[in-house]
Amino acid sequence: MSTHTQYVEANTKDKPILLRISIEPKFIQNLTLEINFLNRLVNMRKKLDVWEDFKPELGRQHVSFEGERSLLPELKILGWLRFSRAFDQALKPDVHEQEYEIHYIVKGKLNWWVEDKNYSMRSGMVMIIKPNENHGSRTGVLEPCEHYWLRFSFPEKDGLPGLDVAETQLLREAFIGFKYRMFSVSSSVWNQFSLLLEEHRLRKPHSATVCRAAFHHLLILLVREYGRTNGGIVVNQISANIEESIITIEQNLSNPPSIEQLSKLVGISETSFRKRFRREVGCSPLTYVNQRRVEKARYLLCAENSCIKEVSHSLGFSSRQYFSTVFKRVTGTSPGRLNQKKNSVGRGVFGN
Repeated sequence: MSTHTQYVEANTKDKPILLRISIEPKFIQNLTLEINFLNRLVNMRKKLDVWEDFKPELGRQHVSFEGERSLLPELKILGWLRFSRAFDQALKPDVHEQEYEIHYIVKGKLNWWVEDKNYSMRSGMVMIIKPNENHGSRTGVLEPCEHYWLRFSFPEKDGLPGLDVAETQLLREAFIGFKYRMFSVSSSVWNQFSLLLEEHRLRKPHSATVCRAAFHHLLILLVREYGRTNGGIVVNQISANIEESIITIEQNLSNPPSIEQLSKLVGISETSFRKRFRREVGCSPLTYVNQRRVEKARYLLCAENSCIKEVSHSLGFSSRQYFSTVFKRVTGTSPGRLNQKKNSVGRGVFGN
């Protein structure tokens, strides 16, 4: 039986390759379909990993050091980012076996879940995620913020490099004993994160030694600053006045109260209210209102299958265009694109 030579292009991670195949004619179409199917899987995987081809740009700065780029083998990853605009699909659900993950928020706010609980991290707060704990963003969106993080593990039997077994065991027991994963810390924690990042970037003589000292200092700081709470959580304290204003906002997302109304409610001037709200909550009142309205809009679009016009109207936006503008500013994607993704998932990967 005669054969036929067929050239078919297939994508790899680095570049496309051309396959030369000799095959019976009746099988050519099936083979081409199979290769096209594989190419679509590769392309879909690339779309899912939004960090793979990430490049810093105005309003979005990000750097991380892991593997061979880390100066310390015990430091699995060290990262920093500063985003003034939201980044969609940036925080997928994750879990790390035998590794602790520490997050510190310099500015802004992040809405995360760990296991079965939701958390809102604000400026000056640390979150500690223990080994084997599932975690991720509530919405998949990386919200505007400045944020440090690192991941490490305690050796099973030996000491951490530079520490003896007894010192390492004390730290391990302290981290295991943390009942609360989120608490406020002093600027000393920021100093150590900043030093770790600077030494990784500059890589001067003795940078590894400086990093190891900063890493040890950071771990001890976290234990001590957690300890000053006497076993209880300390967060950026929200006063009764600001708490009352937040409750009022939450109860009236479809018709948010004005700054004038909120300041009168709590009995302080508009200027004082703005300053106190930003200091205690980590963002301006308007930003908080828009974030909460968009969170609810996202839920309505995804969970209740509502249309964009209905959601926009129900949340009191003056127009669908303004709703789309605010939605994209907060989430990094438009409500229309969110609907497209939702519908694609509902039909399956390649549709019916």
